[in-house]
Amino acid sequence: MRQLFKIAFGLTVVLSAGCAGSQGFDRSAMTEVLHIASSSDGGNRDPSTQNSALSPPVRLAVFFSDHEFPNHQSLRKVEWLSADREQLLQGLASLRDQELVTDIFVLMDSTVQAGNIDGIRQAGARYGADTVLVIDAAGAIDRYNNRYAWLYPTLIGAYLAPGTESAALVIVTGSLWAVHSDWQAPIRTAEGVSTIVGSAVFVEDSAALQEAKEHAIQALSTSIVEQLQLWMYESPPLSQLR
Repeated sequence: MRQLFKIAFGLTVVLSAGCAGSQGFDRSAMTEVLHIASSSDGGNRDPSTQNSALSPPVRLAVFFSDHEFPNHQSLRKVEWLSADREQLLQGLASLRDQELVTDIFVLMDSTVQAGNIDGIRQAGARYGADTVLVIDAAGAIDRYNNRYAWLYPTLIGAYLAPGTESAALVIVTGSLWAVHSDWQAPIRTAEGVSTIVGSAVFVEDSAALQEAKEHAIQALSTSIVEQLQLWMYESPPLSQLR
């Protein structure tokens, strides 16, 4: 029993010392891996400045990038779940209701690499899409202790004291590409943040990351809908872009 107590005590000390203070998020690393322009507007330029746009109705394919990069505390790979895909499709559904798109579907093609835009556009053409929306993301975790962490060495506190906070940031990007021409839209970016508070034993970074991802997807879908509404209402016929 004494040995078990020593092990548990050592564990609580390690848990409390291993995430002592907030380190914040390394936004520069996240934007770099996502290839986001360093312009002040984050690449979200005014649609009216574009030379050409889209004409409704279009068939829209959505491609979720499986982006590979070093995975560590300050830079986390974002896994796309079926629920994430469904959430984005639901967020874009109003475009169908407004007859701006005839169909919205997820482009699933294991032969296409995330960075191969030409390959993605060609895959979209094979499935009858007019445009492809490429989604990418990166996440980060900032795990730290708060004022209740002093209770951790009591052992019981390690399970009951809300002394650990896991803050998550997810940056999601969306870039729109015409399938039958070289037209492309400026990249759109959205952020989602989440913080989970609890004991060191039970706080899971993955839960905070998932919640932040959901917030980011919601914000991005709203931005994409607004973007397409502006462009399609002010655009030439789609046949002129082919």
